[in-house]
Amino acid sequence: MVASEITWLTDSRPAELQKHWDNEYSEINVASAKIRVLEKHGFSPVGYFVLPEHCWQEEYYCPMQARFWDFLNRNGYTAESREIVTAEQHEIDLYETYKSYISYGVYIARKLG
Repeated sequence: MVASEITWLTDSRPAELQKHWDNEYSEINVASAKIRVLEKHGFSPVGYFVLPEHCWQEEYYCPMQARFWDFLNRNGYTAESREIVTAEQHEIDLYETYKSYISYGVYIARKLG
């Protein structure tokens, strides 16, 4: 099995970043905790690596930002559409500020038995 999961890269992190991700995705954790979940469910870890920064920037955040205005236009600049763009931009800003604390981990495991 190969799975990617948002992962803390450090045991401690800035409060602003912690608060954001506690609200957005409370299952976020460090790699060792994610690996324990795999083991608990009968998987044996084979490998783990962190996606490099360019994957976030070039393949996810930059294309998203490039579509913000189109999204707003298609949705008539409603309060809801502006809130979505604002929230996504806030996440991007947090990543750019705190990228040494967070990334996607790629977990490789095989089912035992």
